[in-house]
Amino acid sequence: MANKVKIVATIGPSSERPEVAGRLIKLIDGARVNFSHGDVSTWVSRIELIRRVNPDIPILGDLPGPGVRTGEMSDLAFNKGDMLTFRLANEGKGYVPVPVREFFNIVDEGDVIVMDDGRVKLEVVNKRDDEVSLKALTNGIIKSHKSITVMNKDYPLPILGDRDKEAINVAAKYNLEYLGLSHVRSVEDIENVRDYLRRIGYSPAIVVKVETASAVNRIRDIACSADYVMVARGDLGMVFNLEEVPKIQEKIIITAHSCGKPVMVATQLLESMVNNPVPTRAEVVDVMTSVLQGVDSLLLTDETTMGNYPVEAVEWLRRIVSNYEGQVAPGPRVDLNAFDDRMRFALGIAGLADSINAKIVVFTKSGLTAIRLSRYRPRVQILAGTPSETIARRLRLLWGVESRVVKDDDYDKGMVDTLNAYIKDGLVNQGDLVILTYGLRPDLKEYEHVIKLIRAR
Repeated sequence: MANKVKIVATIGPSSERPEVAGRLIKLIDGARVNFSHGDVSTWVSRIELIRRVNPDIPILGDLPGPGVRTGEMSDLAFNKGDMLTFRLANEGKGYVPVPVREFFNIVDEGDVIVMDDGRVKLEVVNKRDDEVSLKALTNGIIKSHKSITVMNKDYPLPILGDRDKEAINVAAKYNLEYLGLSHVRSVEDIENVRDYLRRIGYSPAIVVKVETASAVNRIRDIACSADYVMVARGDLGMVFNLEEVPKIQEKIIITAHSCGKPVMVATQLLESMVNNPVPTRAEVVDVMTSVLQGVDSLLLTDETTMGNYPVEAVEWLRRIVSNYEGQVAPGPRVDLNAFDDRMRFALGIAGLADSINAKIVVFTKSGLTAIRLSRYRPRVQILAGTPSETIARRLRLLWGVESRVVKDDDYDKGMVDTLNAYIKDGLVNQGDLVILTYGLRPDLKEYEHVIKLIRAR
């Protein structure tokens, strides 16, 4: 049985090595492919690796979005007080090439440039048409393809650029279950992406990464428009002062819950494990805090892409989660005024199951009933069956949900077959109290078979 809080790992150079991939990909509940790095062949190789090693888990394809990154360059080390040059170019040596004109259009003298998840800060001291001089406020190293953030400013770029569309084509070809939108600034950004996806006939669940000041300021509208919300702490730490990030994380989680949306926390969960086989005490406390805030999933990035201990990082994250997820208080976190009777019905089922310690077995074609049940955060297991492989994978990133493919069209038969599948798997045992349901459907006028309470035999 998987943890109730799900673990997602980014697949990269450290985790795609043959001796690592077979172990790590079998340990996780979902995998992320970062389209900001590599080319089409790299993306395809990683997607096919994940599908081959663990075909049951969902894949999150993470788009680059309307950000600005450095071009091709040799690593440039510097000390506090040094002067650096950013120049409009695709590649360069001895300076930082920036291949995007919009950077030079919006930056002004006195602006602070932040990079490397907030470790690097530079102040603009002089600006010309295609060149900027900056003074280092920290020691650091700048490398190729690193994100460049101008504090308190957003780039006036379309939400989807050519590279994003190239990545979407790959995601659509392999039917990735989740698509991550980077640097979202408004609901219009989300709707523009949905329009594009409809035109190409691809319908993934959209994960909105909250990482800009604009997104934080419009968090309720943005969270309620998403399918899944990610607290992207790396970029938040570059836009806001570091001491503000914990309260922003809490605000995003509470808002996502009130909209009934699942939420993921990402970046620097166990960052010390890039170089060390065990996490720090502070990292354990940080993960514990996210778990107790009721998140659906936790995402590892550098730990599993460039770290020396990718498998150990996943094992440690699972160990911490196991110790604290049982302390998450059950109960509805949603704004019930925003939902119909089907939401109240699901919360009622979850509450009943919790009160009598009964496992929940649900048959769902769209996945929505399982999503609604998960919003309650019941202490008991939610065991879902669905005829869709895509929906089965998506459900694996929801708090407390297990999923299986059950090839039925009839709801009553599907409910029973789902129960039998979990009995066969050993997740329902003789003597277990089980609630069987398939949720309310708008086309039904009578609900006499919609819920059954049985004792497994």
